[in-house]
Amino acid sequence: MPPRSGSRAKSTGTDFRAVEPAPLILLKGSEDYVATRALDRVKAELKSRHPELEYTRLDVSAATPGELSTLASPSLFGEPRLILAEDLAQMNDTFLGEALQFLEEPADADVTLIFRHSGGNRGKKLLDALGAKAVVVDCAPVKSDNDKLDFLRQEFRAAARTIHPDAARALVAAAGSTLSDLGSAAQQLMRDITGDITAEEVDKYFGGRVEASAFKVADAAFEGRTEAATRLYRHAVATGVSPVAITAALARKGRQIAALVDHRGPQNQLASALGLPPWQLRQAAETARRWSPRAAADAVEAVAQADAEVKGLSRAPEYAVEKAIGRVSASING
Repeated sequence: MPPRSGSRAKSTGTDFRAVEPAPLILLKGSEDYVATRALDRVKAELKSRHPELEYTRLDVSAATPGELSTLASPSLFGEPRLILAEDLAQMNDTFLGEALQFLEEPADADVTLIFRHSGGNRGKKLLDALGAKAVVVDCAPVKSDNDKLDFLRQEFRAAARTIHPDAARALVAAAGSTLSDLGSAAQQLMRDITGDITAEEVDKYFGGRVEASAFKVADAAFEGRTEAATRLYRHAVATGVSPVAITAALARKGRQIAALVDHRGPQNQLASALGLPPWQLRQAAETARRWSPRAAADAVEAVAQADAEVKGLSRAPEYAVEKAIGRVSASING
């Protein structure tokens, strides 16, 4: 039989935010959140075009002879169909054989077939065939903080919104345990806040979600409590808080202290300029009274150095941050 006429080769890596309905789609990779977003996007687009869309989830581990061809055959009333073949790593031989045959048959314009493969070597022949004929959506796992930060930047860019770099790092620290949590947190911020997303707003919404928060580390360091700051930092890292998140919190606290040290006008004006609620500014002002302009500048410099080191200049980022915490807390005591 001739190859399916409605499909065309795609390179791997199609972004889930941009995928459009196609006769064949492969969701490739173990990141469930990305795969779900891609599926929801395709389904919503098809439903907008065809309210009568039929949606079927096919259990490929228990597929029976003829099941796939029956589901994908022309409907008596011509309703468009969306079929999801889940978990290809668990497919039985019956489905494997029928899927390979299906790819060689002429396309039915009313059928969208989505394959989901989260990993493993099962069905390599089918995956190779899909790689040449299907739209392949990259659902690779997102694990590192840098990957999560890149994910956030793309989420906000796709929505034509802006999140400040320190806010993005704080959000990863507060809600980045899973991509689902991180994506949901980003969507909530974009729904609730009309302007740019700042670190203060991230703290307001999600600051309490980290067991040993980066902000507690920063507070202790700038209050000169070296032992407490070091203990909190080590506990934070041990419970999953990244060094990047700690430097983000230290940098924000440093900016507050530096601004308050030389400030002579009404505090409400400074609160507005820094984007802080009045109570938070009052708290920072209590700490700033113990700082000199020179000491504040030294602390900011130490944090900036640590931030650069955790982003690639150092092979020991955790130690780099701990050293910066020591320098900050020593500055006030010195």
